[in-house]
Amino acid sequence: MSALFDLHCDTLTRNGWPPYEDVTETLDTPAFQLALSKVPAGTRWVQCFAIFVPDEVRGEDAAAFFERHAASFRRQAERHRDRMVPCRSLADMEAAGKAGKCAGLLTVEGGAALAGRLERVQALCDAGVRMMTLTWNGPNELASGHDTGNGFSPFGREAVAEMERQGIVVDVSHLNDRGFEELLGFAQKPFAASHSNARAVCGHRRNLPDEFIREMVRREGLIGLTYCRSFLSDDGRGSLDDLYRHVCHFLELGAEKCIALGSDYDGAEVHEDLDSVEKSLRIGEYLTAHGISQDIADGLCFENAWRFFGKRMG
Repeated sequence: MSALFDLHCDTLTRNGWPPYEDVTETLDTPAFQLALSKVPAGTRWVQCFAIFVPDEVRGEDAAAFFERHAASFRRQAERHRDRMVPCRSLADMEAAGKAGKCAGLLTVEGGAALAGRLERVQALCDAGVRMMTLTWNGPNELASGHDTGNGFSPFGREAVAEMERQGIVVDVSHLNDRGFEELLGFAQKPFAASHSNARAVCGHRRNLPDEFIREMVRREGLIGLTYCRSFLSDDGRGSLDDLYRHVCHFLELGAEKCIALGSDYDGAEVHEDLDSVEKSLRIGEYLTAHGISQDIADGLCFENAWRFFGKRMG
């Protein structure tokens, strides 16, 4: 049986920018990179669906944006209940797998969804959120992405502690280097980088330098390799061969138990080698054909992420 655990896609909120503003059924739109009906029958599939909060949306508008799309996730999950189960626990994910359905995890990309209010961490948890990317590219009430050199605010530190208490995984993809270094000083639990690659292989500042990767390995974190062309290769090609180069580099750093997949479907330009869920399912076969062991390939495609979230979702 094919198995896939994908830490990040923007499919849920893909109708936030052209040319799909009129689309309401975002989880099963054939024109999208990810669509529920495209997944082959019998696939063991866990998909993290992010509510992406754009940098220009802040304060109570960001809270309302989250609530609107969380409601859309619930509505679409009910509409497509023959294909997907919204999951809040390990038991939910196991039940979805046994039923041959996608296990859908709700996540957030952009801590602005908290609107600067600590009590909203509980609101996100109650809505089913199980991971939150702290920033996008710019600054928000918590910290900043790579558009600035800002570190964490006092509220951001409180929010991380509350996320850890509530069982929401802290996601450092998009967080700038200063923020990452500061997080190391106060994070108490393993954290994730849902869609980031190795900066030593592709120099984009969104990718992780080796010292950050080693630290995540030491802390038993989780890193989802993204298919975004500009994060896979400096020339922007971003093919499956380039993904393989990143995998090899992560393995050199001892990250075989920490790597996963984080496609960034419907939020990034992706090479034709990787531009659909069906093609994601071929990654494991490609890796083993190129000398990667079956155990490592299985870990990358599914088992590492399953183990990580299983420990944190209970």
